[in-house]
Amino acid sequence: MANKNQHHAPPRKRVVRPRHTRRRPPHPAAPPGPAPFDPVLAFPPAPPEPDPHALEPCEVLFGGQPHVLRPLGPGDADRLIAFFNSHNPETIRQRYGYHISEMTPERARRLVGVDQARDVALGVFERTAGGDEVLHAVGRYLLDAAGRSAEMAFVVRETKRHLGICTALLHRLLEIARHRGMGYLFAQVQGDNAPMLAIFRRHGGRLRPIPGADAVEVFVPTVPPRAGPPGR
Repeated sequence: MANKNQHHAPPRKRVVRPRHTRRRPPHPAAPPGPAPFDPVLAFPPAPPEPDPHALEPCEVLFGGQPHVLRPLGPGDADRLIAFFNSHNPETIRQRYGYHISEMTPERARRLVGVDQARDVALGVFERTAGGDEVLHAVGRYLLDAAGRSAEMAFVVRETKRHLGICTALLHRLLEIARHRGMGYLFAQVQGDNAPMLAIFRRHGGRLRPIPGADAVEVFVPTVPPRAGPPGR
């Protein structure tokens, strides 16, 4: 029989020491990616400087032959239709991005009858022996909704390429846009249109992909760096 007065030793406490684990250093944060390209910030506009002579016709030599660079007017509708009818399917695809079967008289009148104080439509013409003019190229821009820039487009007759005609039209459009207070012009270009992309790059153009499309957006400052030799 146990002694009621017998004292039992208290149970020994088990000390559990925390296990020391080597802490892994935190993964370094990924460097922030480049900020999305913003043409408004990249190409700030200059104060407008109206040029009363910007739309005056001028004579330019291309391939050693005299041509006239001037604004399109209402009397050029038939010339524009004839010019369109000279295009092959690839030219139409590169210019419009889709197939257009004809240039209707209504569309032609609209394209040559733009308000040149707002939008700009220029043509390069060659005079024939009979005194008429043949349209060989068109360069135009259409002011955007905000009025801060404009979308440009070009098309040159297949037999008149690589003479510097497109470059001359681009120079004139950039000059007009600069005098009207715009910092840049932009365009949508098919991704396989290497000659056109090369011209824009030589003038400081920045490219931005269009998701889900075979084309890219190009932004060209109205005060471009020194251009290279004519390419188209």
